[in-house]
Amino acid sequence: MTRREAFIAWNLLPEIGPGRMRLLLQCFPEPQESLGAPLDRLRRVPRLGEACAQMLHRWEDHCDLEGELRRARQAGVSLVVWEDLSYPASLREISAPPICLYLRGDMLALQGGANALAMVGTRLVTAYGARMARRLATQAAKAGWIVVSGLARGVDTLCHQATLEAGGRTIAVLGNGLDTVYPAENLELARRIAASGGALLSEFPLGSRPDRSHFPMRNRIISGLSRGTLVVEASLQSGSLITATQATEQGKVVFAVPGMADTPAARGCHALLKDGARLVEDFSDVQEEFSLLPGLRDKTFQREERRRQEEEREVEVPLAPLEYRLWLSLGDEERPLDALVEECGEGIPAVLGALLNLEIRKMVRQLPGKRIRRVPGRRGVPQP
Repeated sequence: MTRREAFIAWNLLPEIGPGRMRLLLQCFPEPQESLGAPLDRLRRVPRLGEACAQMLHRWEDHCDLEGELRRARQAGVSLVVWEDLSYPASLREISAPPICLYLRGDMLALQGGANALAMVGTRLVTAYGARMARRLATQAAKAGWIVVSGLARGVDTLCHQATLEAGGRTIAVLGNGLDTVYPAENLELARRIAASGGALLSEFPLGSRPDRSHFPMRNRIISGLSRGTLVVEASLQSGSLITATQATEQGKVVFAVPGMADTPAARGCHALLKDGARLVEDFSDVQEEFSLLPGLRDKTFQREERRRQEEEREVEVPLAPLEYRLWLSLGDEERPLDALVEECGEGIPAVLGALLNLEIRKMVRQLPGKRIRRVPGRRGVPQP
């Protein structure tokens, strides 16, 4: 047995996950030695547990490694293990990297993390959400970004479709084995993704059926593959908020599209914005966030930046009383949100609502750590 095959076998065993993979590598420099090892040696592995030790000792009773490799070959599925050079560098950095990835499509798509954006949202998408999903995915594809999503109904499907129609590449991360496409109506879409320079990806062994517990697990891969995560439309109960939370924990940037205030499907995005997510009306908002990072300033953004510089002039924007007071309080420096609330003497909901309006009108921008700053070139004036 090779080292690669040992990682694949670990991934097939239900008791082995990323945490125990690290424990085993500390005690078994050659991972294949852990499979069938004596029980007394396995029991000496810290925090491994008796059930896991028993499973590793009799590992062939719990998985069919040769059968899995054969099925993968027959299905045209490639396997990438944690130690492979082709394993995405961005996934190595997350707290729970998958032991093994199953891939159908172009292996090179996995290496686009510096120019990949996760785009996720509700399955019950509104007409507005559908329009924004298609628009933003199209703009991302034309700017040369890889769009990463989950092939679910609604926003995910629309983002994959729009990316392909714009001639771009997209990665779909599934919550089941790659021998099944879920939902079934996306079978043809999945084929197009794999045939168009993109990839279908899963950490789950072949034969794994869609399961409610799988989808939160796959969300960490969606965010982990990407430079940032953009939530297009989401309710407060949407699984997309899990992806956004995982992106934050991974140190990634979270973006959100504002929606109509009286629409339940917008409340998740508004909650993210209140918590410091970057507001997105157009894909240039995403590009601007990354414009100072090496290698991410593309030609489209450079042209837009030159145009803005040529047209730069101070624009007067009429503001409601509380909005104007907040804008004045900011001055030319970054200010903590708590300080603004205290200084204005208004309730937190009123201040957050006013700040959201200011951000939508591109008068202010929220920064990490719940700090606020003015947007240059725009001047607030009291409403007449």
